[in-house]
Amino acid sequence: MLNVTAIPAAPGRAGADREGVDALRAGSLVAGPLPADADVRDATAGDADGRETDVRGDWVRAPGARGGAVIYVHGGGFAHSRPEAERVMAYRLSRATGRPTLRVDYRLAPAHPCPAALHDVLAAWRAVLDAGVPAADIALVGESAGATLVLSALLEIARTGGPVPGAAVAISPITDFALTGASLDAADGRDVLSRAVLTAVAADYLAGASPREAPQSPLYGTLHGLPPLLVAVGTDEVLYDDARRFAEAADAAGVCVRLDAYEDMQHAFHLSEPGEVVLDRIGRWLADPVRAYTVSGPDAGPYGVASGPDGALWFTLVHQGAVGRRDAAGRVTTHPVGAGPTVIAPGPDGALWFTEYGAHRVGRIAVGGDAGGAGAAGDAGVAGDGGTVRWYAPLTADAGPYGIAAGPDGAMWCTLSAVDRVARIAPDGTVTEYPAPGAFPSALVTGSDGALWCTLNQGNAVGRITTDGRGTAYPLPTEAAGPVGITAGPDGALWFVEIGAGQIGRITVDGTITEYPLPDRAARPHAITTGPDGALWFTEWGSGRVGRVTTDGHITAYDLPSRTCEPHGITAHDGAVWCALETGALARIAPGRADTP
Repeated sequence: MLNVTAIPAAPGRAGADREGVDALRAGSLVAGPLPADADVRDATAGDADGRETDVRGDWVRAPGARGGAVIYVHGGGFAHSRPEAERVMAYRLSRATGRPTLRVDYRLAPAHPCPAALHDVLAAWRAVLDAGVPAADIALVGESAGATLVLSALLEIARTGGPVPGAAVAISPITDFALTGASLDAADGRDVLSRAVLTAVAADYLAGASPREAPQSPLYGTLHGLPPLLVAVGTDEVLYDDARRFAEAADAAGVCVRLDAYEDMQHAFHLSEPGEVVLDRIGRWLADPVRAYTVSGPDAGPYGVASGPDGALWFTLVHQGAVGRRDAAGRVTTHPVGAGPTVIAPGPDGALWFTEYGAHRVGRIAVGGDAGGAGAAGDAGVAGDGGTVRWYAPLTADAGPYGIAAGPDGAMWCTLSAVDRVARIAPDGTVTEYPAPGAFPSALVTGSDGALWCTLNQGNAVGRITTDGRGTAYPLPTEAAGPVGITAGPDGALWFVEIGAGQIGRITVDGTITEYPLPDRAARPHAITTGPDGALWFTEWGSGRVGRVTTDGHITAYDLPSRTCEPHGITAHDGAVWCALETGALARIAPGRADTP
């Protein structure tokens, strides 16, 4: 579901901003002189580090700006440019983001209609890449017509392949030159723009190009694979629906997008006093290590998540009765399976295996063209989108399978929580059960010692099970700790979470236990995984956060989109950490940016 943030107007601000765009600019953030501490270099002479480039514009650097880059695309109806004011805006962007900013001096309509300006923005993008700035460290930021050009450039970058920017910001974009947004009429008289003005702008810029086609009208484009987007717009703008509809379409296409709606603000509000808020929010958003991607409706219940051998993320939809797949471009497919799919894990056979707590069975879903299964013991059924599912029922009825993991013996192992047992599914499909070493075995993982380790949620212990079924329980020092998630740590120990005590636990393979209290003891930690950075990452179901603990016990926490997003499963994938939010999304946390929140 689209993340919309309403930004209230300051008292008296809205009325002051209704005096027209010329008055707005007269007292605007960009009306004053460029600060004396600005470092400005002509882009035709060199980039921010002095390397030659043929892109027209300026590199502007505020004090303290270091790595990465912002490519700033100005507004002006595609036909006007105010270089002095734009350099001030570039300076403010550099100061807010801590990055040098390239102001693009693109060709103007009507002398140079579409797609000339778009080609100039794309040329700037390629020049910054050629200068050695990693794509992930580049943000495109545009305002008004420049925001349209940013979105158009993103569509072209995605269409032609290659790296995509790390993020993009669009302030008050025109996304539909067919001018079908309801706010064009609903906001008439409240905004400094109007349908008549936009009709003239469209005629000069399009010069005969179709208003219902991308990239010139971004709303009509294929939005899969776009980078994280921040869209900002005033609620009194005639372009409000252009921004809202594009953000909704991007969200539906699996893009991480946030819509900031500035209440009672009209077009060009970012040039007035509220622009300080806009700039601050841009800087904070770019620095935020957390990105959320909608993958289902709010009631479907993403619960478990795993990194698949096909390079995609696989997740369970516990309330929808399905398994989902999200590919690298953000496309989501779902496979109906059965009641209550919970935990999912990759198997040694290149498939994904999952437990169905509600249906009391284990499922195997094929990846790609693999339609096979583990022997003939399971019941086969066809899932959506060509995937094949095979199910395996435990020997004990109403067993409540929950945790699942690949064992060290080439088999899949799972906990049968409702009957205090564990099950082994052999490569030929044979199911064998063993008594668990305590009550309500929950999560399961293979340890560095070649045994299976599980949490005993109601037994208040951690259990160890050998591949021949012998079990040992290690009681926890804290009463009613309620252990749930467990993972193999990078230090050879097992790390687990205590949902009842608000602690992280560590147990060595010889049974020595250490506990680390969380700063928020009511956080209800749920699942845990080893991250790509060598730390342990865990979900805090009760607080709407993800936590990180180093192997020496240093704990930090990172806010997710809301305190009520209900994070459950967590996994490492493609150099980041991903967790499932039961309210309908997958969240990505970048470890390199998350270690110093």
